[in-house]
Amino acid sequence: MNEAPKKININKKEIWRAVKYLLFSTSAGVIQMVSALLLKLVILDWCIPKDATIHFIVEQPLETFIAETAALALSVLWNVTFNRKFTFKAANNVPIAMLLAFVFYIPFYPFQTWYIATVEKSLSNIGDWGFIIAQGTCMIINFVLEFMWQTFVVFRGAKDTNESAKKQKQKEDSQQGANTVQESDTAVADDNTAAEIESAKEVTAADNTAAKDKR
Repeated sequence: MNEAPKKININKKEIWRAVKYLLFSTSAGVIQMVSALLLKLVILDWCIPKDATIHFIVEQPLETFIAETAALALSVLWNVTFNRKFTFKAANNVPIAMLLAFVFYIPFYPFQTWYIATVEKSLSNIGDWGFIIAQGTCMIINFVLEFMWQTFVVFRGAKDTNESAKKQKQKEDSQQGANTVQESDTAVADDNTAAEIESAKEVTAADNTAAKDKR
């Protein structure tokens, strides 16, 4: 009888989890974008020659490679820390969670390096906007894949296990118990009322019979 409301509640919970992941990942993306731009266009711009390159997957500007690598590390640390605590509410081991999060980038980092370098090069006619477009579109791809990785690998079996989640579960169970008791009391009251009505009908019928017998 309570299966449908429970299913709806679970769906709402997972939708809200996805929304929180989106918000934290967006903030991580902002950190990645800002730190990459700050490193590439401000800090590294005056200390690394413009024509300096490095060959990692593809030939690319050295400043792009350094900026992307450092910005990505900052983004991952931010993303995993806050999503672990607030989105997945996981109590699993922090170093292991971080390790699994970085394992995702063993294949993705080379792809990201190739993708950003290739897109930036193909859009070199629009200057630094090529780097911004490459960075932005890569972040969208990263968001989708990393959400699945964190959901089914990093925090699998550990969702809703920290103290905050346990307190929320206790509160929900308590509320559900109170609702069940209230429903039970209402059902008993309805049964009692029905019994009283039935009893009154029987008494009335008996009185009517007695009255007829007297006549």
